[in-house]
Amino acid sequence: MSEDVQFDTDIQNNALYARPRYSPGINIAQDASAIPGMAGWLIRHGWAKTIAAAQGIMIGLVVVNIIITFIVIKYFVL
Repeated sequence: MSEDVQFDTDIQNNALYARPRYSPGINIAQDASAIPGMAGWLIRHGWAKTIAAAQGIMIGLVVVNIIITFIVIKYFVL
């Protein structure tokens, strides 16, 4: 058998599989799809207009979830 057999998975370009990185010089009005993560998702779906607003929404959701967790533990578990 020949040992020169190559498969597509043997040759991988790491740039294709690397995680997208945040670039501070991005213009949201031109390319909102280039913002990675949940902040980009919130901007693309119209829930937020800036990265700061998207982060504020996410922090608010975390706070609401913590409050709900305490209520559930207090009234339903203990």
